Amino acid sequence: MILEMSDNPPAHAQPCSHAEVRKLPYKSRSSGEIRTRHNMFRYGRYEARMKAPMVQPGTPETDGNFVATMFVFRDGKFKHWREIDIEVTGDSSGALQSNVIYAEDAYEFNIKMEDSERHEMDFNVRSDFHTYAFEWLPDRIAWYADGRLLREKRGGHNIPKLSAKIMMNLWMFDERALFGGKQIQNNRFPMRSEYDWFRFYKWDGDAQYPC
Repeated sequence: MILEMSDNPPAHAQPCSHAEVRKLPYKSRSSGEIRTRHNMFRYGRYEARMKAPMVQPGTPETDGNFVATMFVFRDGKFKHWREIDIEVTGDSSGALQSNVIYAEDAYEFNIKMEDSERHEMDFNVRSDFHTYAFEWLPDRIAWYADGRLLREKRGGHNIPKLSAKIMMNLWMFDERALFGGKQIQNNRFPMRSEYDWFRFYKWDGDAQYPC
């Protein structure tokens, strides 16, 4: 699967979204996303073999601005905002980010919602495919890259309990470049993230599915 970000506006854009409180402004660029239709996934192992985009063709070391993802997401921001993320960003060819977002009735993002860590890799995330995974259990979340444990989060109120959608997308910040990499001027389009496969392994401790 290829998700492509283009320098052209979307063909059928709408100003409303069930995930947002307010109407969305006009977007001059378009990109791709895949998501499951319903909030029907919960505890288990999520993994994808993925290659992050090059900011410029043939130059995997060049930094820019993008966020390439594999994550679970629950509801609109104004309801039960839940995320468990693996994010590869345009500010480094040798790092990724693990993240949990947990909020209720949120109008917009606030840094207090987030529990995030950055992880340095011993490989270039843009030049080849690598396997990224997280395990989500009632009292634990663990993140992996190529089978190596990166981080383990145990206990705490902000381990999600509600079921969620599976999502993968590619996006960039606006010209302020507040997240995803400061070197936004280096971006060249189209930009593509590639997914070889995705797998979900259900935890056998859940009595029924969907949750």
